[in-house]
Amino acid sequence: MINFFYDSLDTVKKLKHPTRKEYINLTLAIIVVVILSGLMFILFDSVFSEVYQALYDVMS
Repeated sequence: MINFFYDSLDTVKKLKHPTRKEYINLTLAIIVVVILSGLMFILFDSVFSEVYQALYDVMS
């Protein structure tokens, strides 16, 4: 068990942490993906609600 603990500590010491520039780039990429996903959701929602409303009007 103690060997596992020491091996884990050695692994953590070998980790390469991202630089400030990488943090900024990843954060911007996440923000862009969230915004694009939101816009795509709004587009699909408006299109499908129009289709649903048209089908509902035809059925009634």
